[in-house]
Amino acid sequence: MATACTVWSMGMDPLVAHQRAQDTFAHVLVNVTSDQLSSPTPCPEWDVKALIDHVIAGNQRVVERAGGQVAPLPEDLGAAHRSSAKAAQETFAEPQALTRTYQLPIGELPGTAFIELRTSDLLAHAWDLAIATGQPTDLDPELAEYVLAFSKQMMSRPGLRGDGRPFGEEQPCGDERPAADRVAAFLGRELS
Repeated sequence: MATACTVWSMGMDPLVAHQRAQDTFAHVLVNVTSDQLSSPTPCPEWDVKALIDHVIAGNQRVVERAGGQVAPLPEDLGAAHRSSAKAAQETFAEPQALTRTYQLPIGELPGTAFIELRTSDLLAHAWDLAIATGQPTDLDPELAEYVLAFSKQMMSRPGLRGDGRPFGEEQPCGDERPAADRVAAFLGRELS
């Protein structure tokens, strides 16, 4: 698993990357229409609404895993995402948040690894949402290259890929594709 020194040496502060991933998801979310909420996504178990709910709940879990109280969220999906994203970012920005250990379903992880997982999850689901709603997938190329680099390090940890695991098997994707497409394929999404 990458350490803080490894992550920062990749050229982006993990807090900046996390905020950019939240902003990228928000940028795609703002273009989702109410008639698209029941549309399928590249995640077969979720439609668009369930995918958005998953991202918002993931933000709330950051707060919970750090021992904080989750605030009630507005009903509007955009406002709920903004509120939960702000709370997750503030939690990761607290003193010692990136050096402490968190208990996650996949085991104990340092804060630097937890923020990496959240950042990759956000970017991957922004890509899923863009695909599901017919939006461009060339999402923040610099952030996507950063996510691809630490995702390759992260996947050296056993037990993350396959049926019933957080990530599928890597899918084919040419180097000419946008970086976010390459992230999606590396994390197991099939590209068209």
